[in-house]
Amino acid sequence: MAPGQPPSGPPPVQTRTKVLVDDGNLRASQALTQGLKNPERPETLANVLSLETGKRADRIHISQRPDGQLCAQVNGRDYVLDTPDGRSNIPTLLHLKSGAGNDRITVAPNVNLRIEIDAEDGNDVIQAGGGKTSVYGGRGDDDITLGSDTGYAEGNDGNDILKGGRGHAVMYGNAGNDRLYAGSGPANKQSHLDGGAGNDQLYAGNGHTVLNGGLGDDLLVGHDRTTFYSGPGRNTLRANAIKARIHAQATDRLIGTQGSTLTPMTLTDAGRKAFSIQGPPDFIARVEDDLTLLRTSPQGQKMLKALDEMAVKNGGPVLIVPSNRGNSYRFWSTELQHLEQNNQVPAERTDPKWGYLKDGVPGSRADKGTIFYNPAAVYGTDPLFLPLNQLFHEMAHAWNGANGTFLPGASVPTRDQPERPGPPNSELQAVGLVSNAPPFDFDNDSTTPPTSTNPAPFTENTLNAEMGLPLRTRYA
Repeated sequence: MAPGQPPSGPPPVQTRTKVLVDDGNLRASQALTQGLKNPERPETLANVLSLETGKRADRIHISQRPDGQLCAQVNGRDYVLDTPDGRSNIPTLLHLKSGAGNDRITVAPNVNLRIEIDAEDGNDVIQAGGGKTSVYGGRGDDDITLGSDTGYAEGNDGNDILKGGRGHAVMYGNAGNDRLYAGSGPANKQSHLDGGAGNDQLYAGNGHTVLNGGLGDDLLVGHDRTTFYSGPGRNTLRANAIKARIHAQATDRLIGTQGSTLTPMTLTDAGRKAFSIQGPPDFIARVEDDLTLLRTSPQGQKMLKALDEMAVKNGGPVLIVPSNRGNSYRFWSTELQHLEQNNQVPAERTDPKWGYLKDGVPGSRADKGTIFYNPAAVYGTDPLFLPLNQLFHEMAHAWNGANGTFLPGASVPTRDQPERPGPPNSELQAVGLVSNAPPFDFDNDSTTPPTSTNPAPFTENTLNAEMGLPLRTRYA
């Protein structure tokens, strides 16, 4: 949802669920979600195949036949599951929930479906396959290996081992003394490793790796192109004589940092006033892991400090709540709440009451803004859009919302869609791209010229540059 967009009712949809198997060993069901804009010709929006086992030590192997049919071997029994819906090319999402128990789950390399694995409680061993994969280890000491496509993994509670495959890897150890390995892969591979709470060991791999120790006394080891964030605690960083970017405290032990760029950091509690995180405990802990990195980041500290100040000034923090889709920011205010009670909310999405500039004058300020965050949302391939950097993008929107400085209008049409308006200027300013909106003095500094995009640090590209990641050159 674009910043300042008035809330509107979703288009009518229906979800039909069909049970395929339920024999006490495996419960399999297929859920088709269809849009009913034209009820006579419903459009398939999602096709989810769910596999669920019981509370025991399960042995699960997933493979795929050349005709696309999925084969599941569960505790010695074989099942063949027809995944297409027969009416569209919407790819199937496989959701696998193994329940409590010390489970072993393997996915064959030829399985190219998008897969979500929820292993729940137990000491689980999980091997991903050839499709985009998200893995949640649950409570227990888990061993998770990602595959050849982009992978996301959370160890959750326990002393976990997380290993990247040849694809891009985003891995969070969460609570426990974890070991995270980015792994081998091509030169353009990107990995993001976050130890979370506990005394963790993080090892960079091929390509570019961001390492964040998180809470605890951690060991961080670099390789190829590495950006270090030590986090709180007494940490050891081994750069291995590579040209690394290091953000560390004075109490950290640094080894092999010749040729590296060192930025000394004094950690703060920035962001404590800026946000109210609401959701399940695992979500709250996961967001706190991201905030811990930003408190070890020069640009992150500046962003969090500014949002702290605006929360106090405006009288309300920004909510961060879970999203099961993409990430977005919603502008909302006490003023709009009162207008809504009288059916007077402006319908025009760039009205100043939605926080947009008009004739060089800031609009209303958000005191009830919300960031909808999906921590597992990993987009793109080259470059990769990491969850934390997407969250930082939404924080840039929140800063504009808190100041009433969204840029109105749309940019010039893109080359691939010349017949349509270009991206909203409000999105370009959050990325850090120049828009076609009239320049504005965002920093209220007469010694600097007005700009038609946000100043640093209030852009996604500010964090990309600090991390050594490719700058985003377009919004799409």
